[in-house]
Amino acid sequence: MAEQHLIGVLSDTHIPHRLKQMPQRVYDLLQGCDIILHAGDLEDTLILDQLRQIAPVYAVRGNVHWQSSMGTHDQDLPSMVTVPIGGHVIFMTHGHINFALTMIDKVIHFSTQPTLDAVNRSIIMRLARIKPPDADIVIFGHTHKPCAEHVDGVLYFNPGAVCNTYRPKAEPSIGRLRLTSEGQIKPEWFTLS
Repeated sequence: MAEQHLIGVLSDTHIPHRLKQMPQRVYDLLQGCDIILHAGDLEDTLILDQLRQIAPVYAVRGNVHWQSSMGTHDQDLPSMVTVPIGGHVIFMTHGHINFALTMIDKVIHFSTQPTLDAVNRSIIMRLARIKPPDADIVIFGHTHKPCAEHVDGVLYFNPGAVCNTYRPKAEPSIGRLRLTSEGQIKPEWFTLS
């Protein structure tokens, strides 16, 4: 199947608070991408300049902003973006939507210890209610857990987190989406360790 577009997708870099710098493997895996999408919690937006040397970049703000209250941080980015590409419409947001839902996610996670898959499904249900009607791909981060689920003809895709995640343990990862000329969407992930 012929490839039409290659989209690099990453989230939760958390630079410099959890990760001092972007791993070189991320830049290597993003080579050849037509666009790069960052689904939030960059913290330091200077990494966007480095990513733009590879391809055009679209990025959204995350939910971790109190750590970066001084200086450059991602809170100046939009909370949501819509990107048309290759006959598809991509809607991207970090996944938390607002501070209250961030706290609910954390309370549920730490009090009941659901799997991160369950948290991803909760976010997918949340995003299904707010996505634009024409979006057939929804990108999010927030949980640090990769997933790709089809719901009502829409692909919900989480690339995982570039930074280390300890509770529960999740391997650092990024994702890519291959859009074929036949209209198929092929999600893939790459671990960084």
